[in-house]
Amino acid sequence: MGYDRQQVAEKLNRWERFLDSYRLPEWDDLPQIDLYLDQVIALVNQYLGFFVYDPTEEKLLTPSMVNNYVKLRLIPAPVRKKYGRRHIALLLMICTFKQSVSMAAMSEMLPPDDEELIHQEYIRFTASYQRISRYVVQQAKASAEPIYDETSDTGTEVSDLVVGSAIAASFARLLAGKLIALHQPPEQDTLNEVFDRE
Repeated sequence: MGYDRQQVAEKLNRWERFLDSYRLPEWDDLPQIDLYLDQVIALVNQYLGFFVYDPTEEKLLTPSMVNNYVKLRLIPAPVRKKYGRRHIALLLMICTFKQSVSMAAMSEMLPPDDEELIHQEYIRFTASYQRISRYVVQQAKASAEPIYDETSDTGTEVSDLVVGSAIAASFARLLAGKLIALHQPPEQDTLNEVFDRE
């Protein structure tokens, strides 16, 4: 795979600047009036559209996805075809989580349909989002060091970063999955103890 090293370095710098300045909306910044589905989709895609990096992929959120999330009880049903702050907050969490975990795992991570619980969870989510995005930028910069180092000329500097990023994503997904698996109903714990002994 061939890469333009200078172009990659510029993109990494631009991505770092973007993530340094990017903030998810605070709870009070989410619309306080209920919105129709098309408005919600436009809003969520505006906030998190950067997750779609392949132009051939569909948008991050579509009407059929929202309908599925309602059917799966990941979000509450709309009220008179309108969606409020709690819906938008949950959809922002879902669109972030679905990058790395299954729908079943996501249902363990999301708060129940209680406005105050969703509010509190959203505050924790946005704080984590900010902290982790800074951490990822620091890690990416450290991993990309050979790209910026003019004395490094192996020809694999960018490929090594791509491979390393894919491996890091795999381990992050694995860690999330293993931690979610620890959160099981009590009756499953007994069953797992039996399997663990075998």
